[in-house]
Amino acid sequence: MRPIVVLFYALSCGGSQAAPDHITSAPSSTTPSTTTTATTTATPPATSPSSTNSSGILTLADARRYMVELINRDRATEHLPPVTLDEGPASTAGQAHADDMARLGYLGHWGSDGSVPEQRLTEAGGADIDFENAFCVTDEKTRPLVADARFTAADIERAESAFFNEVPPNDGHKKTILGKYRKRVGIGIAMPRAFPNEIVVPCISQEFVDTFGTYAPIPKSIKLGATLHVAGTLGPDVKIGAVGLGRIEEPKPITTSELNKRRSYQMGTPYEMYWPKGYVSKIELKVTGNAFAIDVPVSDKGQRGLYEISVWAQHPGEKDFAYVGLRTIRID
Repeated sequence: MRPIVVLFYALSCGGSQAAPDHITSAPSSTTPSTTTTATTTATPPATSPSSTNSSGILTLADARRYMVELINRDRATEHLPPVTLDEGPASTAGQAHADDMARLGYLGHWGSDGSVPEQRLTEAGGADIDFENAFCVTDEKTRPLVADARFTAADIERAESAFFNEVPPNDGHKKTILGKYRKRVGIGIAMPRAFPNEIVVPCISQEFVDTFGTYAPIPKSIKLGATLHVAGTLGPDVKIGAVGLGRIEEPKPITTSELNKRRSYQMGTPYEMYWPKGYVSKIELKVTGNAFAIDVPVSDKGQRGLYEISVWAQHPGEKDFAYVGLRTIRID
């Protein structure tokens, strides 16, 4: 019997807006028009994988490091600084999403539990803005995952090539990779177990995080209308702008078929923005040097659900303010 080649698609989140690094509203993404198969020819790396063992096989840790090498090779084509591997919340969130996609045979930015990228990053302990690229099979078959999987360099090159070789206007992944303010990236890679006479490819999630400050912890949940304390300190490379509150669709389980239909993702828009002195604001955001703090009531017209706390700042030489921090909190 001839081998079955499982098709995969790639799409991006947050990277296909016209100006991904200085947005003034929620970012959007578009669906690539091309379909790629497991036989795609990948762009060869500039150097041999530095993390492979003598047999050319990569562990998960090796594969993550190699993907970062390829990302930095591609960023160097535009004279952009390298990113570093985030082995903490970003990789934890990315791995959870890659596992979920590989297990159920779908591709997208929603999880099977209804989660979205910023929610997964928050639950993993992160607080920065997250831009996600995803790559997986889309046949909606449930498969077990390969425990302690091994990968080839070609597996990783194939995914990065699919992302980076996009052409406008369907080049959202490439824009995500080339974001000029990128600093770190988390990598999740999962291998579904192949059925007989089947070829599969690993499912991959890239979680780019732009780190510009540290933020005081917030609770996982609070009561509707309660006051939330939001505080933090930004680095010298940005100027604090505002703290925003938003509310997104209540997460609930999504069928695999529906997950494969959702080919784009847009972060929520704040329903209220709180600014420092000198701006019109219902409550003044207190700013001292690079530190900020505010206590705000959390209620979007009395509605419970999943809320988002965003931090906005201005990059030197930029006119607009951009997201630099984004976390979710449940309002009961």
